[in-house]
Parts: sequence; C-alpha cells; structure tokens
Amino acid sequence: MRVSAWARGVAGACLVALGGLVTSVVPGSSVLADFPLRDSLGGRMTGLAIVVAGLGLMVWAWLTIGREVLTGRWRDDLVRYAMAWSVPLLFIPPLFSRDAWSYAAQGALVAEGHNPYEVGPGVLAGPILEAVDPMWWWTPAPYGPLPLAYGGIAADLTMDPYLLMLAHRALAVLGFFLIAYSIPRLARACRVDPVFATWLVVANPMLITHGIGAAHNDVLMLGIGCYALTVALDGKWGTAAVLAGAAAAVKLPGGLVVIGIAAVMSPLAGRVRTRLASLAIAGAVAVLTLVTIGELVRVGSGWLGALDVPGLVKSPLSIANLIGLGTSGVLDWFGAKTAAQQALDLIRVLGILGALGLIAVLGLRSSIHQSSRAIGFALLAVVLLGPTAHDWYFLWCLPFLAVARPGRRMTTALVGASVILTVAAPLNSSLRGAVVPIIVTTSLVLMVLGALVGRIRTLHPEPVIPAPLQPQP
Repeated sequence: MRVSAWARGVAGACLVALGGLVTSVVPGSSVLADFPLRDSLGGRMTGLAIVVAGLGLMVWAWLTIGREVLTGRWRDDLVRYAMAWSVPLLFIPPLFSRDAWSYAAQGALVAEGHNPYEVGPGVLAGPILEAVDPMWWWTPAPYGPLPLAYGGIAADLTMDPYLLMLAHRALAVLGFFLIAYSIPRLARACRVDPVFATWLVVANPMLITHGIGAAHNDVLMLGIGCYALTVALDGKWGTAAVLAGAAAAVKLPGGLVVIGIAAVMSPLAGRVRTRLASLAIAGAVAVLTLVTIGELVRVGSGWLGALDVPGLVKSPLSIANLIGLGTSGVLDWFGAKTAAQQALDLIRVLGILGALGLIAVLGLRSSIHQSSRAIGFALLAVVLLGPTAHDWYFLWCLPFLAVARPGRRMTTALVGASVILTVAAPLNSSLRGAVVPIIVTTSLVLMVLGALVGRIRTLHPEPVIPAPLQPQP
C-alpha cells in the first residue's frame, strides 16, 4: 500500500506538471508558448482535465497515507514522500496563478533602479512583462522588502522571466524545508504526534501544489514564522522576535507570530499587564527588524501603503467580502450605486476591525500551551475577515492549527479544506471570463471531489485523534 500511495502521488504530480504545461500562462517569447495543445480550446480543456485528474490522484494518495498515520501504523519518512511529490513541479510554469511572474517583474524593477512601491511593472518593456497579469501592471508591490531585494539580486544576473520565476520558486522550496524542519519540533512541544502533524502539513498536497507549484512567497513567510515559534519555545524569544520581523518582511501577516512569542515570554496567570509588556517588547523587536531590513535593502517601508492592492480582487472566500458584495449587489439593483460602493467599503472595514479585535483577545488571553492555536486563529481571522482571500491564503493557519492538539472536528475541517482547495485550484482568476473552461473545470472538480468524499468520511477509524504525546518525566 505504501509503495502504491507513493507511486500514486508521484503519478498525480507528473500529470499536474504535464497539464500545467498546457494551462499555465507563460511569456509569449518562451519556447513553452508553442507547446502542443495550448492554441486550441479543446487542447486547453484536455490540459485542465489532466491537471484535475493529477490533483485527484495526489489527494487520494495523501488520504490513503493519512488513514495509516491516524491508526498509528505509519513508520516511513513523510518528508521524503512530500519531496518526491514536489519534484515534478519544480521546473514547470507557475500553477493556478500568475503571481510568480509579478515577482519576477518587481525584481526587475529593483534591478533597473525603480522603486516597486512607487511604480508598477508597466514601466518595463520586453519579455519580463509578457506573462504579468495586466491587472497588476500599474499597481505598486504589496510585498515586503525581502523578496524584492532577492528578486533585484536575481535580476542583476538575468532578465529572463522564466529563470527569475524559478529563482522565486527556490524561495518557496526554502520555506517548505523550514516548515518541514519546524513542524515535528512544534508538535512535540505541543504534545502532538509529530508524524500526524507532518502528514497534515508537510505532505499536504495543498502546500505542495499551491506553495511549490505556484511559487507563492507565502510559503517563505510561513516557514520563517514556524521556525520563529520553534525558537521561541526553545526559550530564545529575542531571536524569535527578530525572525517574526523577517516573516513580516516577506508578507505582513507573518508578523502575527509575535502573539505566540509573547505567550511564551509571559505565561498567563491573571497578569494582563505582563502580557501587554511582552507583546510590546516582542512587537517592538519585530517592527525594528522589519524597518531595518527595508532600509538595508534600500526600498524603505513604502509597501505599507500598497497593502490595499490585493483587495482589488473581490474574492468570495473572504466572509467580509462575501457579505459586502451581497449587500452592494442588492443596493446596486435598486439603483443606489454610490450607497452600494459605500456599503462594500464599510463592511470591509468592519471585517478588518473584527479581525483586529479577535487578534487582540488572542494576544492577551492565550497561554503558552495555546500559542500555536492563537497564531493559527489570528491568521484565519485575517483570511476570513480581511478584504480579500485567495485559496492559498488558507495555508497560513494550517501549520499552527495542526500542532494545536486538534480534535476530530478540527482535523476533519483541515483535511476537508485541504482537499477542496487542492482539487478546485484550477478554478482561479486565470480562467476569468472563460465561460466554457469554467463550466468544464467545475464539472471535473465536482466529479473528483465526489469520488474523494467517502475517503474523508472513513479517515477516522478511532473515536479521538490524534492522541497527544505524554509529557516526559
């Protein structure tokens, strides 16, 4: 069974890679632009079918292994399985999203002396701009200084967009290994089975496909954040706070690991003032690190003014956005167009305030044993209540909730979300306006999900999982 699960996952990843050569956006000047099947609707539909089938095989392999993990019979190295499933995705175009092409263009801006927080990739010319979504041509970069500085160094060496994209995928691979290193250690510290946590996070096809396949810099942010909490639980909270600042220097939500660090610094015993002091100290160290990185790489902190750029995508995955869009649509139907936009803006603001309020409560009331749970729920609040949410944003909370002693319901929720967001990954903005591909892909996704539902239902053969580790004498 283990050999078949390994082979099934590798076969699935190879199918995803093969289909991705057809469906992924590439620069028009790339040799891959002439890849067979790319120029016809039937060919693209064939590619989408191959991708969805491959995703289904990867999820099937993961769930098969999960049953053995949850019954305590698994003894193999899950990281090696995850690495084997990732290898076919290393050199293909970015899957499901065009963000990695934007990363490449933003690095080129740095290399040519532009400030990506002041101008968009549209000021560039040539192949570097060909695969960038036109929606982002004239918007400033909403990312922290670390990936921009790295992209600038890479662009000093080459302006080939494909090589620059691969350079950013290398950052995602680094983040993957930081997560793989941190998760077993966090699990042991939180008295959770490290094999279970590694299966749920590191071998998760959502991390492999969205993280490595799509080359999102969210994986680097997450890897640094997980490592920061690991260091904090080892008693090195100062180093952990610096790492939290480095995570925020990739993407701002990474800085929320500070609330877990503060919980380690001052275990609660009815002393809110002590916790406030811990939050202030850890937060100050993280902010100082963030500002210092921005100054050292000479891009400053102008990206803070561009944090509303992702909100241009009105994603229904955000609860606040979904309610706002519904309310706005009703008002617009009655002809109140101005009120419709104001309602959307107001509900988005209320969502952000709600997320901030929950983060404050988690930061003040979470004990040291709840540090990972506090971070996980804080990040989940940002995703669900923020102005926008993409499917890969749900990776943010996965590692921290996986080591927070999840019960049966939480585990089922994490597994279910992972399955849905993996198989449905092709239904993203790259299909925007393409009616036939959307209908066909939706049908394929529903068929695959229907076939996998039964495996999710039978995933838990025991009444309670996972059994927490016993404290060492």
